[in-house]
Amino acid sequence: MTTNKKMNFWGFFTLTAAMLMSADEYPAFAQSGLLAVVCLFLAGLIWFLPVALCAAELATIDGNNEGGVYTWVKNVLGARWGFVAVFFQWLQITVNFITMIYFIIGSLSYVLKWDALNTNPWLKWLCFLLIYWGMTAWQLGGVSNTEKIVNISFTIGIVFPSLVLLVLGLIYLLGSGQVAFNTNWASNWQTLTQHFSIATIVPYILAFTGIEASAAYITDLKNPRKNYPLELLTLVIFAIVFDSLGGLSVAAVVPVANLTLNQGVIQAVGQMFARTIPLLHWGVNVIGLLMVLGMVGEISSWIIGPVKSLFVTAEDGILPHYFLHVNRHDVPVRLILVQGLIVSVISFLLTVVFGGNNGAYQMAMSLTVMLYLVTYILIFVAYLRQIKQKNKPERTFKVPGGKIGQTLVATIGLISSLIVVGSTFIPGSNFKAISKLSYLLIMIAFLVVILAITLLIYRLGTQRPKKTDYNWKIRHRKVEDVQRTVFPQGRYQHELKYIEKSLDDEKQKVTHYFSPSSKRDE
Repeated sequence: MTTNKKMNFWGFFTLTAAMLMSADEYPAFAQSGLLAVVCLFLAGLIWFLPVALCAAELATIDGNNEGGVYTWVKNVLGARWGFVAVFFQWLQITVNFITMIYFIIGSLSYVLKWDALNTNPWLKWLCFLLIYWGMTAWQLGGVSNTEKIVNISFTIGIVFPSLVLLVLGLIYLLGSGQVAFNTNWASNWQTLTQHFSIATIVPYILAFTGIEASAAYITDLKNPRKNYPLELLTLVIFAIVFDSLGGLSVAAVVPVANLTLNQGVIQAVGQMFARTIPLLHWGVNVIGLLMVLGMVGEISSWIIGPVKSLFVTAEDGILPHYFLHVNRHDVPVRLILVQGLIVSVISFLLTVVFGGNNGAYQMAMSLTVMLYLVTYILIFVAYLRQIKQKNKPERTFKVPGGKIGQTLVATIGLISSLIVVGSTFIPGSNFKAISKLSYLLIMIAFLVVILAITLLIYRLGTQRPKKTDYNWKIRHRKVEDVQRTVFPQGRYQHELKYIEKSLDDEKQKVTHYFSPSSKRDE
């Protein structure tokens, strides 16, 4: 019998390192100038580390090996809140698509010198729909071809342009010594204390989301109790350095007044080429097209993956049986179409109703963070609740510091998550699309309606008869199957496998398969 080979420190680091490459968020960081470094440090210390530590322990508890976030929360708080956690984890992807496709449209508009593509709301929304539904149609035939493309698009479309931005930024700084943001720390501190807006923290939290997808594989790491905390510290340091340099590179050449959130990176690259290597100014078009390729590959890998996380609720019969169906290519077509409808409606509201400008971009980021933070709040509540349990199940990893340290870490994470959720109801200082009161009411209404729909789905699902004749089986993905060039929040932990039913042979009737560790919540 052979045993799975454990990952070393570097192997596990690469499993999560894709979250360092977040070039589409650099313009949002650039808005804060030098204070971006402070914000990234705080987000990493008081939010990212608690999330990663608590998620890692929950993932390695006996009985939590299958089911991901749904099982972590369900086994402590019950199936209702487990469903809310996994449903919101999936739903945030639908809003996150909007900022990602805005990034594509902004780059295309810049390269093609077609301003209307980025400024005309109806034209922008039409382009949005063509991109999203085009990639969705492409995915219905399965993800095997996409995975090959993503490996290439990540390297030449995300990593390479990010490095070009950083290198050009360094050349520009060494050559001119001038930047478009305030470099005086005392003055920046005065700005922070006198004009601080809690809403500015939103993009920094978004940059760190998704670590729970990697925490599920901590049992594949050598000596996790020692190595995992070191992995996290290394990851936070790298993330702070890379994201700080990226944000400051954009801020160095693009004044805040001229900054467009979905075009900021390409604006900065264009300015840097013009000021450092004028003969290669045409290179900005090449970089722009490469960034489009990178983001197309990224979005393609997200369209199907996160939907699969909802299938773990099938054992409890929560989602309607009709939607828990896959085609011959292992694709959950019906849920994908529901996802597309949600994306289309929200994108219409943000693009056409709210103009699709910086304000709409900021609102999309806030909605994404709001939805995702509901999942994290439930993770922290579940973690704090299980600390008090007697005869606790065995686990591979424990948050350091005993019960006091565990409570402290989870409490810090819970409080910071609640604060960040509160911040999403406050528009940033640069938000001009609608009044602050209208913004607040819209955000509150959105959260209340989504939560009500989620609880209604759960209530109706648990009242209808359970069915087990699904045309697929499910398994937790092995670590060697994980595509490391996909951002963690876009990954999926479960693999679906279509099984054809035979009408002639009743013995071949497919029944729903779950591992013995999965238990129905009564």
